[in-house]
Amino acid sequence: MANKILFAIIALIIAIVGVTLASAATQLPVTMGSTADFGVLAATTVTNEGPTVIAMDLGLSPGVSSSITGFPPGLVNGTIHAGDSVSAQAQV
Repeated sequence: MANKILFAIIALIIAIVGVTLASAATQLPVTMGSTADFGVLAATTVTNEGPTVIAMDLGLSPGVSSSITGFPPGLVNGTIHAGDSVSAQAQV
């Protein structure tokens, strides 16, 4: 009797794990839209304090360029968008 209960518990656990994995595998990818080109996208300020490298664009909206500090020493390999239409659209 104990073996049947143990087997039933194990079967239930396997079924739950299988359903969980199946639902995770069928989730749709997240569409990044206009945010896809940004490594950093902020609303008010961006502050860097070290040798950071942002491989993509840095965006700030509705901020202004004076609200982005620490570049250099940090590097932005893309474009800095501060309070422009590109960063505003990405925030939307």
